[in-house]
Amino acid sequence: MIIKPSIRSNFFTNAHPLGCKQNVVNQINEAKKYPKFKGPKNVLIIGGSSGYGLASRIALAYGAGSNTINVSFENDPKGSKTGSAGWWNNIYFQEFAKETGNIHKDFVGDAFSLDMKNEVVKFVKENLGNLDLVIYSLASGGRLNYETNELIRSHIKAIGEEAEGKTIDIIERKIRDLKVATATEQDIEDTIFVMGGSDWNDWIDILDDHQILNHRCKTIAYTYIGGPTTEKIYRGGTIGKAKEDLENHAKVMNQLLKTKYEGEALISSSKAVTTKASVFIPQMTIYVSCLFDVMVRRNVHETILGHKYRLFKDMIYGSNRITDQENRIRLDHLEMDEAIQEETIKLMTSSTNDEILSLKGTDMFLKEFYQINGFEFDNIDYEKEVDLDTLSEKKPY
Repeated sequence: MIIKPSIRSNFFTNAHPLGCKQNVVNQINEAKKYPKFKGPKNVLIIGGSSGYGLASRIALAYGAGSNTINVSFENDPKGSKTGSAGWWNNIYFQEFAKETGNIHKDFVGDAFSLDMKNEVVKFVKENLGNLDLVIYSLASGGRLNYETNELIRSHIKAIGEEAEGKTIDIIERKIRDLKVATATEQDIEDTIFVMGGSDWNDWIDILDDHQILNHRCKTIAYTYIGGPTTEKIYRGGTIGKAKEDLENHAKVMNQLLKTKYEGEALISSSKAVTTKASVFIPQMTIYVSCLFDVMVRRNVHETILGHKYRLFKDMIYGSNRITDQENRIRLDHLEMDEAIQEETIKLMTSSTNDEILSLKGTDMFLKEFYQINGFEFDNIDYEKEVDLDTLSEKKPY
């Protein structure tokens, strides 16, 4: 099969396995360049197959020599369907991580389910004994309510009034208008159910019940705060309500972990990065493109791997933690620097569409958007046939 990008309404419907392999290799090679640090021995990552979850896994496996468990929902290749990028990321992480000499396990399935939680508990008891760190980095558009057997969907919507802005048409490389509708109360409740903190709390409760959380264990979830250009969605919209719920659950869990384990539950605000959802949020692609341009010129841009490596080395297991008044870790402090924000917003507001499309930051964003799905790596021949069945035989699960 020759695999070319398949994009519908700015959404990738396929992935290229060899490009996913290169993505994993690049992050591992970057991690190897950084100094080792003392971190957690045993780590569970809920949502560790891509994005910040995968970067966290690689940073800890190679930077701290951690054993890692990942739970992620993936689509395997079937017929003409290539399988999800996360499916291939898992396979290639496992292939290369053998060199660490440590334990790395993937569970592919529904992280929201009790059955999956019990499977993980069983594996930890039999192979690791306990956990030092639990990372919650789940990105899902839907969650099954096991009590009603109803699939609940999350919504990217504004609250009070619709949000308007622009986005980039990935196929045509054009800037287009984008509107996001106003949410109903049900939309808000559903988004909180899917993207809030209840499932994270459920994971910690079951791990606590089975007594497999180690003394001084930590758990952390990722959020995004951002600035005024995306405030209507990220802090004032349905996503913002879900993030508030996530943060409220962190406070509840922090009391448990602090009292029982001398541990802590943390929220870390990450920098803006290229994600699959970026193109569906008004102004987000424009903001990220301009931000990348500014941060690269100012020599403060970080890769996704470097960003998470710094989180664990300096702020979670080091002495350089930066927090705000809500006790959230502000790993995004470089992005939110007043001068960076001022220059980024000025670039956004003073540039024509053509000028924004010609920015180096826009080139970075678009290339990364393709690369998270395995495309546009310069060293890969995309005209070459790919045998999905043979490559999938490597799967470790």
